Amino acid sequence: MPPFISPRLATRLSLGLLAVVLAACGGGGTGGGGGSATGSTVHLLVVNKSADAATFTYTGAEAAPEDSVESCKAALADYPLADPFTVAINGTVGFDSATLPEGLPNRGEGDMVLKMTINDDGTVEFDDPAPGRRISPPGTTAICPTLPG
Repeated sequence: MPPFISPRLATRLSLGLLAVVLAACGGGGTGGGGGSATGSTVHLLVVNKSADAATFTYTGAEAAPEDSVESCKAALADYPLADPFTVAINGTVGFDSATLPEGLPNRGEGDMVLKMTINDDGTVEFDDPAPGRRISPPGTTAICPTLPG
């Protein structure tokens, strides 16, 4: 007859074994983008001042689907912050965190905001990323002031 193990002891042993397995196998892995997840969020604002709709893609520790932004509009998107990460506009990398001389704000240990602008000639500019969670899109008339109304 096998020795009796109380349910309480069995639960403790199971949780202990689970903790050992997770510590040995988990944490810091990389997904499709090659960056390592930080546990924080990047809050992205893409402002499109061009006459054409545009697509943008975030590539970090996890693959993100392609998003789009209409002409003279802005789009907000949140992604799991990875270091490094890139944002491509219409298939061309417009931001690469690996090129930041100072690295990510707060070493990636907190949420950050990033604003990217697609100019009317199609060129892409970005503001330096900053720590934070709040980023607001501008109104349509601020994006394309020549539009009626």
